Amino acid sequence: MTVPFSRTVDKRSAVQLNPINDKSEQPSVSTVAHNMAITGRFNRGRIDKVFAVSRGKEARVLGAPQSLSVSKLGEAYVHITEALKKGTVQAIVSRLVSDSAKNQLMVASAVKSTADVWTLVDEEAGASGGYLIALKHLECFSEGVRAEIHARVTLDSTGTAVDTKTIVLQLRDVVSNAIVLGPYEGSLDPTALDEFGQSAYIGDIVSQSTDLLEVVDVADNASVAPDCVFYGKKDNKDVFASKDLKYFTEGDTVYTTAELDKAINRLKRSRPSFTYICSGGTENVALISRLLGLGADINKQVAWDIPGRMTPEAAKVFYESVGGATDSIYSQAYWAPISANNPVIGGKAIMGTSGQQIGYRCARNAQTNAKGIAPRNFPIAGSDYAVDRINMTQVYEPEVDELEMLAGSRINPVIFMDYPSGPKYAWIDSLTGAQTNGATKLISVTEMATYVDDTLASAAQEKLQKPMATAIEDMTKFAGTFLAALQSAKWLQPSAELGGACYSASFEPNAANPFEKMDMSTSICYDGNARVIEMQQSIVRK
Repeated sequence: MTVPFSRTVDKRSAVQLNPINDKSEQPSVSTVAHNMAITGRFNRGRIDKVFAVSRGKEARVLGAPQSLSVSKLGEAYVHITEALKKGTVQAIVSRLVSDSAKNQLMVASAVKSTADVWTLVDEEAGASGGYLIALKHLECFSEGVRAEIHARVTLDSTGTAVDTKTIVLQLRDVVSNAIVLGPYEGSLDPTALDEFGQSAYIGDIVSQSTDLLEVVDVADNASVAPDCVFYGKKDNKDVFASKDLKYFTEGDTVYTTAELDKAINRLKRSRPSFTYICSGGTENVALISRLLGLGADINKQVAWDIPGRMTPEAAKVFYESVGGATDSIYSQAYWAPISANNPVIGGKAIMGTSGQQIGYRCARNAQTNAKGIAPRNFPIAGSDYAVDRINMTQVYEPEVDELEMLAGSRINPVIFMDYPSGPKYAWIDSLTGAQTNGATKLISVTEMATYVDDTLASAAQEKLQKPMATAIEDMTKFAGTFLAALQSAKWLQPSAELGGACYSASFEPNAANPFEKMDMSTSICYDGNARVIEMQQSIVRK
């Protein structure tokens, strides 16, 4: 084959063909708009970092739900389930856990008695004696797991079974007996290779397959003798040594401020990212305050609940007890005096609605127009959205003066409304905690404004370390296209301060430090929403 070009040409006579330069990519105007973050107590889940839960995987990832009659901490499970049902793609979970929690190693030994194969040891002490392999399960199942090990048959040249280094590991659910991790087959020899020249060591096999199980230790020169209880086959089936191991204890469930801080910090370092933060119905004032602080730090809105069993006056007191963190655009509080069936475990209870609220927001955000803009100018409130639960009963009927008090306190009621389009339990207001009469008191404006900041900040991050003139040119071009798309989506309205325009944006070198610092500024007039409609009829003379 004749190649008519070269990739590099110096002094010789030839054609130099450079790699294709694709300049067609458009900067994205979308952010992660379908995920929410939440922290709570669960029977399963990592305790070292956040983990994701998607619809239909709640029981596998979080474990069994807990009745609210047993513990109010079980409400977070309800919020996750309802959010995923309504439109949230993933719930990013930071599991509340005590510093006294203990995750022990599961240690297998090659012995002749099934009962003696599996034991538990503290990680600090480590495995010792005649052990074979030590495992650490990072999902921390409070109910434990069923650990299983099997050794493959190895024959010598005469066909006689000899010591083997090939084992199979798997973990099962102690209730359903379903495999939750594995099977993983590999060698106890760290130098073992497969037929492709890749490592066949069991530690490498496990780490390449999952980050939920660790092979912490393998004994030197480890092998399994033919007389071992889990060697070979029986009745033409692999022989496994199984044992239920309750290896994890969660410790105290009354969490200290330091433990709450750790849970919040895990959310802050989260991968993947998220758009909304859900309180999960917690009544822990310290946790709510920290979630609100996190929202302000990372420009994310926090939907949280005031217990619906409280009267409006008590709800106001509870709101005020959270402290100054409530006085921000990121604080969005809901009070739902509604009793309904618990959707995850049954029984009737009064539960918050922030999970459903976020689920509806995520579903709305998925409905983008041709320019990638979602209708965030429509708040999840009013006649278009209903709380979706079974056997609902309103346990308190607020008076007009109480509704006025709630609005003054920036608390959004969730109550029964008999709309002309049909009766429903609805979110009847959409206020942030901002103590202002300006636009940011409206959730819809906050939704739009935080989205704009996130999008422009993400675009600017792409321009870091570019030449200043190039960075300014690219940002000016992007912002012009982006803000025009918002206007076409009816997010914006003309402003007299902007000479009838809906927005203005400037990108220029900083006057004091023009070589490395760019100044970005935007002025935007958002469209609000009709919270109050004043009507007057006049009857005139004939």
